Amino acid sequence: MIEGAVVVGDLLRPDGSGRPGGTDRPTLWLWNAIKRQVYLASGLPSEALTTVAFAGWIEALRAPASADAYWAGVHDRLPDPGRIVERLRRRFCIGYEMPPWLVRLLDEEGVPYIDLRLHPVRFLDDLLFAARASVPETQAALLGMAVWESEVFATAGLREAMCRFISEARVPDNTLLVAGQRRFDSTQIVDGGFFDAMPLAAEIHAICARYPAVVLKPHPLDRHHSLLEVAAAAPTRVIGVIHDNVYRMLSLPQIAAVLTVNSGLAHEAAYFGKHVHALAPLPIRLAWRGAAVEAGVHASLDDVVLTPDFWRAVLSPHVAVTPVDGMRLRPKPNRLRIALDSFWNYQEIDTDRIPRAAATAG
Repeated sequence: MIEGAVVVGDLLRPDGSGRPGGTDRPTLWLWNAIKRQVYLASGLPSEALTTVAFAGWIEALRAPASADAYWAGVHDRLPDPGRIVERLRRRFCIGYEMPPWLVRLLDEEGVPYIDLRLHPVRFLDDLLFAARASVPETQAALLGMAVWESEVFATAGLREAMCRFISEARVPDNTLLVAGQRRFDSTQIVDGGFFDAMPLAAEIHAICARYPAVVLKPHPLDRHHSLLEVAAAAPTRVIGVIHDNVYRMLSLPQIAAVLTVNSGLAHEAAYFGKHVHALAPLPIRLAWRGAAVEAGVHASLDDVVLTPDFWRAVLSPHVAVTPVDGMRLRPKPNRLRIALDSFWNYQEIDTDRIPRAAATAG
């Protein structure tokens, strides 16, 4: 018997100072964005489950100085999840970027869920969601609502047309772009620790050596990833660090390929015709409208997620739902970007200004 819905993220992820609460803000954002629609669809009460309920317990597990290392170590399986299980039983779980330990726990306990996260393709007219349901029939319904991949190709063409129309590059032909990431992001957790490029230096240098030139593109929030350090010493011409808009760089014919650990750029670059070298598995697999249902694949969804009909489809296998009404929000570019206050510099090529400076290292 499902008695309510709960929105939960990675409760073990620390914030920047090592304290509990690294995903509390986005968890609350998601709950506030969809709680009314969940109620309209089903009458279910909902709540956001944050680290406020577990702060003392989490702080007893690790000191702030070792919080990141502890988080990476338990990312796959939580040793003692009993306190959390009690808050999830008889609930439908709406996960924000659900970590492997939480997916495993819900599967073992038979708790139904949907995992929602921001989609890694971020150059469309608005952000997308990526969604995966625990029930295959629900996942099939999500794929029926998904965005057509042809929209992504068409939009990539428009971005490329604009960026190449208004500027030129001063990088050589067949240049490799090396993209950094945030060192302590969940995507960088591999085998219980954070990815380190140093042991892969020979492989990275061999990839770089295939190209006559390399440019280094740090993540705007973390400029010191080990991949950039290793690539900087590659046996080829390393032009240096660039801070240009990444979509403008992808639009340049001189950029032939992208090297990354597993950035969302690995998904995006292919739509601009770039070869991708990824050093670790990509965090999620994506599906578009018309794709077959496969285990572990996330459907690519627009703001349909913010409609009661979406939640009727998601909740109908578990509780009685109200009649479908066909409501969609009126079209509005950047609705989700604005609501999240997250543009990832997209506005530089669309809403604010056109970058006219040439792409050079500096």
